[in-house]
Amino acid sequence: MKGIFWNSRGLADLAKRRFLRDTSVEEKLDFMALLETGRDNFTPQFLNTISGGTEFDWHVLPPRGRSGGILLGVNCETLVVLNVVHGDFAVKFRVRSKIDGFRWALVAVYGAAQPELKAEFLADLVRICGDESLPILVGGDFNIIRRQEEKNNDNFDGRWSFMFNMIIESLDLREIDLTGRQFTWANSLSIPTYEKLDRVLTSVEWEQKFPLVTVRALTRAGSDHTPLLIDSGVKAYLDNNPRFSFELF
Repeated sequence: MKGIFWNSRGLADLAKRRFLRDTSVEEKLDFMALLETGRDNFTPQFLNTISGGTEFDWHVLPPRGRSGGILLGVNCETLVVLNVVHGDFAVKFRVRSKIDGFRWALVAVYGAAQPELKAEFLADLVRICGDESLPILVGGDFNIIRRQEEKNNDNFDGRWSFMFNMIIESLDLREIDLTGRQFTWANSLSIPTYEKLDRVLTSVEWEQKFPLVTVRALTRAGSDHTPLLIDSGVKAYLDNNPRFSFELF
């Protein structure tokens, strides 16, 4: 099983749509979680384009004002959506695998960038994940770093990191290590700031089901955020292993 979490910063750019189409086809994606889309609706033709012609079951969380918006979809050939839960900053699918009947929860997150909304976002994260009885996978742009090492300068406020880490621990989640890049976001200043804002978290039960799971940073495609490709490790193509390289951002 494979999926992508990506803060695309909108989807109007043709290059972004081509990137999603090509990734969907080449990686045979089972789900796509797109963040900060800035839109509350998409035409069937648009959705068919970014999925590479594969039938997906899509759901939209509209943006809050001028920012935000989530588009979450699953491949209808491999996953069945059993239930959809909308939060203020997240969308949760409860899904069933058509291969083996495994039921689990998929959560796409776009965390508040504004400091005054971060407490509200963290409370929403607890609401969405805290009452979940199924194995759970949570990914996206959390807009919070977990430790000072996830930023390339000393301008660090540990208050939100402390609260974020406490919530991750209280929900009994763990982070899947990212390969390929150290940071997932950068600004466009002459002396840029790099941060790791995007990540994938999972419950112990989900990871026990997929012990070979990996998260790999893909090449940026028109956004200031790096797409994250998650691979459960269930399907192995030994004759087509990608070459590995490590980048700062």
